[in-house]
Amino acid sequence: MNSITTLPNFVDLAPTIVRRRLVVECLYQNEITADSICQYMVELSNVMNMTIVAPPTTQYEPAYGFSAYMCWKESGMHVYTWKATESRPNFMSLDIYTCKDFDINLVIEFTKSQFQNNITHLTWRE
Repeated sequence: MNSITTLPNFVDLAPTIVRRRLVVECLYQNEITADSICQYMVELSNVMNMTIVAPPTTQYEPAYGFSAYMCWKESGMHVYTWKATESRPNFMSLDIYTCKDFDINLVIEFTKSQFQNNITHLTWRE
């Protein structure tokens, strides 16, 4: 049996492979529909110059909201929404992971423009 070396702090084990992750989180006012999520994902793919492998798929859970996934040749993205309750706000989280470089500012500006009449707060991190 081989021994596995466990590193206590993150180390880039494959520095020659491009990997980018972006998480964008938003608070919103009005319901976000499956159609608007799918349209956003397809259009964002074009903005990011990603190669769409399959159209977005969505699931809906009445107690929470939507989850959606889109596969790219260069990896993919997820969108999750939570409907407001007494203990949480209307919330949307976007998770982008790619093996191709992209401009974060384009993603942020496109997201703001797509949901401009609905989003009240937006934050992001790599």
